[in-house]
Amino acid sequence: MMCSDIPTPVKSMMASSNMRWRHRYWHLVKNANFVNDPANASLVLALADIGWTASLTGQPGSGLDFLFMHRMMIKNIDAMLANANDAAWPKVVGWSQIPSGANDVDWPEPEIENLDDPTQWPAEFSISLAAISNARSEAVVAQNLEYERILRSTEFLQRDDISLDVYGDVLESSVHNWMHMRFADHPPADFNDESIDNDWLGAPFSSHVNSYFWKLHGWIDDCIGLWETANNETADFSNAWRPPEEAPPWNQLNLDVEILGLAETKSRAPLFDPIAPFQSSPESMESVARMLKD
Repeated sequence: MMCSDIPTPVKSMMASSNMRWRHRYWHLVKNANFVNDPANASLVLALADIGWTASLTGQPGSGLDFLFMHRMMIKNIDAMLANANDAAWPKVVGWSQIPSGANDVDWPEPEIENLDDPTQWPAEFSISLAAISNARSEAVVAQNLEYERILRSTEFLQRDDISLDVYGDVLESSVHNWMHMRFADHPPADFNDESIDNDWLGAPFSSHVNSYFWKLHGWIDDCIGLWETANNETADFSNAWRPPEEAPPWNQLNLDVEILGLAETKSRAPLFDPIAPFQSSPESMESVARMLKD
């Protein structure tokens, strides 16, 4: 299927405030840098008070959480797409293979002016643009396309140490995070913009509004089926975390003025720096590299 935007009525529902904040909170409470930062203690407690607390990314159970949450997101949007009756988007269909070329005919890397010249990057976008530039570099693209091959191979999927939980963690830390940054466009002027125009793939607040999100997460979801086939086993998500439906904005949480101001400041930063939900830590990437090399 050629690159086309999801139907406007569906995109509008994806851009709703509750959808945006729910996706943002899911990634925040899973992020060790955010949760363990003493400056965020009051905010973490306020979120926990309304049910937003879960195992951190990399901890046991987090891989299942990752796969299940996004599977439920696909189920949700598929119901919306069925009602939209758009021939280009009857349902979410992931890439059978991740586009290998920058100028792929159907799903190219979005063009960003001066991406190859850091001296031209505005300071407020330098972190985001550096992440995108790195994700599009020849070496990183080649490495992740090789990861794609390994991650979908029967030999890898049948390894004794690759439970579905471990598989979900490896997928998130490697190819998933890379795809989010590789296919991201220029970051928006306002990371908190709730209009339909804010569909930046590089942050949880906006990524699910972008059509590329559903191609890459369709690819992720298909990996579950590959694991099931390779292991002759049905995926069991009975122990996966079910996040709350309630996802009020910062200013509706039980926060004092000082903490609210800190939360607002963090949410305006590129990629929630230094949280960077779609950037794996060096330690995580080293672990993934060892696992995919064995």
